[in-house]
Amino acid sequence: MKFLIICVGILLVGFLNSGLFAGQVYTWTDKDGNLHVTDTPPPPKSNLKDTLEYQEKTAAEIQELKNRKKLRDEKGGQEERINRVEEAKRRARQADERAKKAVEQAEQITSDAEIYIRRLSSTKEKRKQFRKKIQREAGRAQAAQARSRKAIEDARQAAEEARLAEEELKAQEEQTQ
Repeated sequence: MKFLIICVGILLVGFLNSGLFAGQVYTWTDKDGNLHVTDTPPPPKSNLKDTLEYQEKTAAEIQELKNRKKLRDEKGGQEERINRVEEAKRRARQADERAKKAVEQAEQITSDAEIYIRRLSSTKEKRKQFRKKIQREAGRAQAAQARSRKAIEDARQAAEEARLAEEELKAQEEQTQ
């Protein structure tokens, strides 16, 4: 509540003193060394330090400012599109690295599981005795392979997104030229 009252007070003071910023602003010191900032000219014997004057912009100046802003926005948009393409390429590289690691892990887990299953199922009696362990190892190998397939699909999708972003950037560059 206190904050709201302070904000309203500051706004009121700003609105009431808005005439101060409409014309010239004078900064001067008097004979006692006191600094004054006013919108009225200083007395003749004062030491004038600075004078600011507000001037309205002409239509040509306003149009020039708008053109500069438009150019700046277009450059910013172009940079943003380039950054988006670079980010998509980076994500594609990372997804590809994750896919390679997942494939390597799946191959290792599958290899280990095959060796373990062969060892546990060397005889019919062992197969019966270790049936649950064999199924668990086979399931673990299948899960690893499923993860690697998912990682490969994610990498393919990220690469496709990067390619589309790059094509979009090239198309927009051709339109601007």
